[in-house]
Amino acid sequence: MKLGRILSLALVTVLLSGVAALAGDAAPAPKAVPPVTGVFGPCGTGFPVGKFAAVANYAWKEADHVRHYSDKINDNIKVDKSVVLAKTRYGIAPGLDIRTCTPIYNVDLDTPAGDKSQHGWGDTTAVLHKILMNQGQGDVINLALDMGVVLPTGSLDKQSNDFIGNGAWGLLGGVGATYFYGANRFDTEVNYTTFWEGGHDYTHPDRMRWNAGWAYALSANFDLGVESNFEWNDESQKFGERMNDSSVEWYVGPKVTFKYAPMGLICGGAVTMPVYRWYENVKPGSDDYRVEFKFIKTFDLGSMFN
Repeated sequence: MKLGRILSLALVTVLLSGVAALAGDAAPAPKAVPPVTGVFGPCGTGFPVGKFAAVANYAWKEADHVRHYSDKINDNIKVDKSVVLAKTRYGIAPGLDIRTCTPIYNVDLDTPAGDKSQHGWGDTTAVLHKILMNQGQGDVINLALDMGVVLPTGSLDKQSNDFIGNGAWGLLGGVGATYFYGANRFDTEVNYTTFWEGGHDYTHPDRMRWNAGWAYALSANFDLGVESNFEWNDESQKFGERMNDSSVEWYVGPKVTFKYAPMGLICGGAVTMPVYRWYENVKPGSDDYRVEFKFIKTFDLGSMFN
């Protein structure tokens, strides 16, 4: 696939850029900023007290086949997905911040039975992020704990997608770590979410995500890196019956980030491709690739109201 060759070349470029930079002269190292892909959280890093961040992640995903287990079984479907994640983050106290995420989606399906469109709002996640260890204060690593709740904000109509949101409550727990070495930044986090039954008599499957990433700050304004998104979903339930539809997806790809500290602005982009996919039941529209963009604008609420 042409896109696969482009991705491979981009990965090699990213890795060679990091190696070349490591071989350069020692100097005060700029810091790489947090990951780009939408499912990533802040891992082990905190957020300044009184600062507020408005964040938008946009993802474009395409698929042109149906899969079962690890195999492609036919080309009878084409799926285009457009997803915006509207996020916020606020520093409550030293070592404690809160963040929210609300999906807004549009999915177009082209099948032998006809075209179909799904669109709406997903359920909102609100997470408290507590710093346990801080590398900047002498600890060996940055370590943080996540504790969150899923709020029933999802659309409930004939055009909505129950998997993205169906007015359900849920609980989330996780842990994240970040390590800085010169201009290198290493991130990883694991979280687990469980859900109660929501609308349409549907219960979202329990979900485990494991994200990992590496970034290198080429300068005060640009980072390059690689990100990995692994997700396991248990079986969903409909009318209390298990649907035999558990799944595993793992996507990896390169990213680039532009940052401008005086304006509190960060813009990033990433392209990820599937490394491994497995579906217990027939899966129409398993993403062949994901193109993502991230925009962050940070405001100092304390100075705004002084």
